[in-house]
Amino acid sequence: MTDGPRTVCLLHWHGEPPYGLTVLGVPADRLHEAEEAAGTALAGLHLPASWQDAEPALRRSVVAACRPVPAGRLWHVTDDRPGTDAGRARRDCLRALADEWPGAGPVADQDRLPGLEALLRLTALVCRMPPEVWLDAEEDLLDIYDTYTVGGL
Repeated sequence: MTDGPRTVCLLHWHGEPPYGLTVLGVPADRLHEAEEAAGTALAGLHLPASWQDAEPALRRSVVAACRPVPAGRLWHVTDDRPGTDAGRARRDCLRALADEWPGAGPVADQDRLPGLEALLRLTALVCRMPPEVWLDAEEDLLDIYDTYTVGGL
């Protein structure tokens, strides 16, 4: 399986149980556009510490602001297997990512993309919500992605 045009990935690792890896995939030829759109979308917004506990109006405004970001794919996997340490969980998550997106490559100097970094951290927060919490499309940040996968090992 290939992603068509080369996809570059930004990674966010949550190193506390339950461990998790959140990956934002952007077409390489749209990376600069995605960074500008994410920076514009999130500039000046008060980002919540919890998506679940955030006011619905805030969730809707953040989602509306992020819709113009050309965010091709989102992948989030959690590893909450008993007895798995952070190192093993990270290796297993990265191996699963390589299987899922074999043609994708990591972004060099990810820290030079503060808009996409903020979007990635916010998305990781959303992905850590309990799965039984259902949100309308206007409040669901994952709705901005062309495709997304959320699961576990």
